[in-house]
Amino acid sequence: MTSIDTIIVYSLEVCPNCEILKKYLQNNTIPYRERALDDPEVLTDLRMNGIFVMEAPVLQIGDRYLTSMEIFIDGEVSPSIADVCRR
Repeated sequence: MTSIDTIIVYSLEVCPNCEILKKYLQNNTIPYRERALDDPEVLTDLRMNGIFVMEAPVLQIGDRYLTSMEIFIDGEVSPSIADVCRR
């Protein structure tokens, strides 16, 4: 299983989709760290990795980054996210 050091949720304080994703990870007992997208240092880190987003959340699993368009299907977290996190 992927460790907490390699799963990061990049979120904003007021973000319904961020809350949905974090609750999904918690319900599936998937440990993660959280980083604030409104922190300039965090944004710089993402941009250095080629990630330029206009909406939250972003999910980092190891060296892979998923944007909200890849995380959600019809307003729900894609069931495949748990499988990807457990690899």
